[in-house]
Amino acid sequence: MDENVVQGTTTPARAVTFFDVDGTLMWRDEAPGDIASMTEAEVHEKMGTERPTQAVYRAIARLRSQGHAVFICTGRPYFLINEPLHELAPDGFICQAGAYACVGDTVIRDLRIPRDTALEAAAYLWREGIDVTLESNEGDVALYASDGACFFPGAITVRTPDELVRASEGYRFSKIATSELSPELLARIRPFFEGRFRIDDMQFDTYEFSPIDIDKGRAITDVLNHLGHGRARTFAFGDSENDLSMARAVETFVAMGNALPGVKAAADYVTDDVRDDGVVSALAHFGLI
Repeated sequence: MDENVVQGTTTPARAVTFFDVDGTLMWRDEAPGDIASMTEAEVHEKMGTERPTQAVYRAIARLRSQGHAVFICTGRPYFLINEPLHELAPDGFICQAGAYACVGDTVIRDLRIPRDTALEAAAYLWREGIDVTLESNEGDVALYASDGACFFPGAITVRTPDELVRASEGYRFSKIATSELSPELLARIRPFFEGRFRIDDMQFDTYEFSPIDIDKGRAITDVLNHLGHGRARTFAFGDSENDLSMARAVETFVAMGNALPGVKAAADYVTDDVRDDGVVSALAHFGLI
């Protein structure tokens, strides 16, 4: 391990750390089907107040006090980063599964799906009977084949592709999300997206569709280049398929105990379940706190 001498003592060289949110920093007990049965007010309240455990807060504070950099690295759009996550006081954010990245107040990455491509993909999924949410930093627009509605804060729900065209004026989308997508239906639609979109399993029959040139790993590389920090002493923590690209971008990739099997297989280290504060035990294991 590289070390720096500070006032006659040795301290670990600065590390840069990247943390997924859902399933990594914190856990949501409800599956998408459960959330769909909640009222709009209940969803808004839950998303605004859900938070990491106190043990995670203490660990991140200790990590920062040791001089290490902390970045949130999530599939969420920036506007869904709630106040409890901001309370972690990270050095920056990677959002929308790598489409957006900022260091402090400086935006260093902001990529979007071409509008026609996003609308075409959403219309195709709708014709297959799939409820679709198009995500952006401006807000979400959902095209629902069912009679349900997207209750994410600020989301607009429409019923036809023509309505989507009108409702999405001014939005610049970077990711498409679906829920309750069966393996059989996934196999049927996959050829339509081949070579254009990456389809990531987010667990609970939920999937994200991102352009193949947008992922968390590329965003991490942009952040490290901006910081002038090499790959050494970099750590990333995740649980789902949209976290796999982080393994290629950092020196040490940590999978949560609740991670998908493929994510665990790609990891350098598998820590405890998120419900057992796996982030905390991994940080301690690597001597970062």
